[in-house]
Amino acid sequence: MSKAIHKALLSKSANKFTHANNLFIGNGVLYLTKSEDDLFKHMVRLVCSQQLSLKAANTIWSKIIHQIQYDKLSLADICNKGYEESLRKCGLSGNKVKALQGLKLAFDRGDISKEVIIKSSHAQILEIICKLWGFGPWSGDMVAMFYCGLPDVWSNGDLILNKGIERLTEKETTTSEQFLAHFSPFKSFLALHIWKGKNTGLL
Repeated sequence: MSKAIHKALLSKSANKFTHANNLFIGNGVLYLTKSEDDLFKHMVRLVCSQQLSLKAANTIWSKIIHQIQYDKLSLADICNKGYEESLRKCGLSGNKVKALQGLKLAFDRGDISKEVIIKSSHAQILEIICKLWGFGPWSGDMVAMFYCGLPDVWSNGDLILNKGIERLTEKETTTSEQFLAHFSPFKSFLALHIWKGKNTGLL
């Protein structure tokens, strides 16, 4: 599937968007890999990642894992009321702690579940997740892309993607909106190429 999508991206960009075409060729075939975590764990990690670099987010996550092992707790346990100080020691802000506690309650109440999310469209996922305190469209986009594996997701709230598409379109006679529409229904893969291009210096 990914190879077929890569071929489609090359076809869509050939003789039309030279910079994007070069990026696709340079990156090669990319795969949209769904998270192996359960939904709750996936969303906890999203909270750790909000507005942070990958390195900083991974550091916080490592501290959380160490803390729950030290306290002999589960990930769900440490997100309950009463464990605020343990989470703060891991490097989470007060608002992120509040978001995790609200997330735990939402799962307990059945406001959100794997069974509902995996059957939902991108728009439905956004509607569900944006109702949770501390979660916005970016979190919904990441769930849709990396938990559900939806191939046509674009996150307007992602700074790297915004800078990347600006770079790709600045020398082309097109707007960001037209550019994104052109690469539908494979915008998730376009995002993967931009993220990788930024990391490797191709973009």
